[in-house]
Amino acid sequence: MLPFVTMVAFDVETTGLDPDREELIEIAGVKFTFEKKDGKLVTREISQYGSLVKPGKLIPEDATRVNNITNQMVENAPELKPVLSAFLRFCGLSTVLVAHNASFDASFLGKAIRKQGLVMPQNPIIDSLKLLRKIMPEYASHKLGEIARKLGDQTGMTPSKGELHRATYDCQILKEVLCVCLRKRYQDKDLAMDQALKAFESIHGQPLNFAQFS
Repeated sequence: MLPFVTMVAFDVETTGLDPDREELIEIAGVKFTFEKKDGKLVTREISQYGSLVKPGKLIPEDATRVNNITNQMVENAPELKPVLSAFLRFCGLSTVLVAHNASFDASFLGKAIRKQGLVMPQNPIIDSLKLLRKIMPEYASHKLGEIARKLGDQTGMTPSKGELHRATYDCQILKEVLCVCLRKRYQDKDLAMDQALKAFESIHGQPLNFAQFS
């Protein structure tokens, strides 16, 4: 069998909800693939990337209440361009990216990539929220934290409310929830490097990309 697809679960934290007015304050990604362990599909983490970003404005209190990132924490953080460049190098050219409610994260990153004059990556982006809604319709809510708590016995990760909304941790949760989701729908061959994107598209539809949000 061909190698399994390599994916990057990514997440951003921001000063607010509007990508035209607000700024990135944290970018993270977890690169992973899949393997069989005792006959069961599981994730195999390859590497992680994560960094705070120094914004050009103060972080509002309501944003801090959500993501637990304070102005003191980002005071000496690197500027956006080197963080963004490092994140794109980390992702590489041949990975499939995945985020929960991906249009939010991709819109901030797409606009930032364009504004910073960096080369726009072509990686396809899959929205795990779409996949979960299609594959696990039995759940009333598909918020990542709620799904993660319901699937804790299968993922081995049961997040407390206080742990969510820091980018790297959310990526870790996402990769494990995604694996449980994919096991319900796909066979191993569907997740091979040359088949996975087509398999995802069959229920997800056209993947997103950063350029469409820039």
